[in-house]
Amino acid sequence: QAVMLSRVARPVASAWHHASPRASWGRHCSMGEQPAEAGGSLTVIGFGSLLSERSARSTFPDLTGFQLARVRGCRRVFRHPAGIFFGRGIVPDTEGKRQCSSLSVEACEGSSVVVAVMQIPGLDFDALARREEEYELVATPFHALDGEGDEPIGEGLMCVPLAADEDFVKKWGLERYEVAYGQHGIKTIWGWGPESGILPCPIYLRHCVLAAEKAGPVAYASFLDDSYLVDRKTTIREYLKTRPDIMTALPPPSLMERYNG
Repeated sequence: QAVMLSRVARPVASAWHHASPRASWGRHCSMGEQPAEAGGSLTVIGFGSLLSERSARSTFPDLTGFQLARVRGCRRVFRHPAGIFFGRGIVPDTEGKRQCSSLSVEACEGSSVVVAVMQIPGLDFDALARREEEYELVATPFHALDGEGDEPIGEGLMCVPLAADEDFVKKWGLERYEVAYGQHGIKTIWGWGPESGILPCPIYLRHCVLAAEKAGPVAYASFLDDSYLVDRKTTIREYLKTRPDIMTALPPPSLMERYNG
């Protein structure tokens, strides 16, 4: 959606924070690369709102081969703000606007997450990179859902945190940063530490929980128990017990279809 640019002060060097170490489980891709399979499809791995086929088709109507799988060596964390949440007007107007976090994955030895894998015909790598602008796309191996066997059954593109906030500006420019984040008072994308207090955007969290529930009991349990707040201690299952209002709050009418799992 179009957002009018509000001129804000250029972030100073001290405002840019480095993210966690890059994912160690995948092969990093770059703009211009198109790791497409025969027939021109990209294999994409979803770990949040794409967990349900219904939700995935609202984003990628022509997807094929939808299946659940498991990615080893990582966990989900709500740890960074998403510019699109501000643009769509779904960030609660609370003090500090801290309920603005989206979802990412990060390396965590001994952990694993249930994901959705799908092939997207005709999807251009660069277009996917622009859609997922605050992430890096990493070619990531995935395993069978039942966990049997040591060998992965395939590889797909998964969104992981950029190594540093500067990488966003290098890829998309300072003006894009100001449009997506700066005009909303956000000074860092990936610099929110465990004590920062950033919380999930409620409408988006509800969307992800509903998608995981529709994906079945294994995916649902994984989402609740293998997803964490930024403190890396509080699971989403635990958080929802303290915030029952999240699952009863409805999206705006214009977003009801998109943000409903």
